[in-house]
Amino acid sequence: MDIELKAASYGPVYAQVREQIEGRIRGGQISSGEVLPSPAVLAQKLSVDRGEIQRAYFELEHAGVVKIESAKDFLGKTKTTYRVK
Repeated sequence: MDIELKAASYGPVYAQVREQIEGRIRGGQISSGEVLPSPAVLAQKLSVDRGEIQRAYFELEHAGVVKIESAKDFLGKTKTTYRVK
């Protein structure tokens, strides 16, 4: 997923990420049922704090665009998946 962050004058990082993902979903570039990258992976790719990505995903969930699914992996560790509705 290609997200382009701009200067702080364009808004906080989480807002830029949220707007770009939501725009791609509404524009059909990201399909329903598609899994978004984990906050840690996307944060590393964009060189930002993971909390910024988590907040963007949280806001997408509350907007009804993304649903959060939790499950345990084979080691019993909780794994969270962010799936487009």
